[in-house]
Amino acid sequence: MRTSRRDKLKIYSDLLTVLHEESKNGKIVLSWVQVRTNLPFDRLKKNIHELTKIGLIEDEVSLKLTEKGKQYLKEYEKVLEFIKRMGIPYG
Repeated sequence: MRTSRRDKLKIYSDLLTVLHEESKNGKIVLSWVQVRTNLPFDRLKKNIHELTKIGLIEDEVSLKLTEKGKQYLKEYEKVLEFIKRMGIPYG
């Protein structure tokens, strides 16, 4: 069975969520993040670089969410809730 493609907003949300959860457990292991986000390693690194560049995570080593990153997750959830209320199928 083929799964539907995720858009960039969903991928960012998935990645930020996993990084946030993993940071609570201590050291972040990229291979585990890769498994949980279901991204090929090259795309994972590319997305991490993009998130760093736009200020949603601190740096490509610590992978800690910034306040802006945490805000992204909150706002993304609001958008999903709105889409659901409108009856629009998404993801």
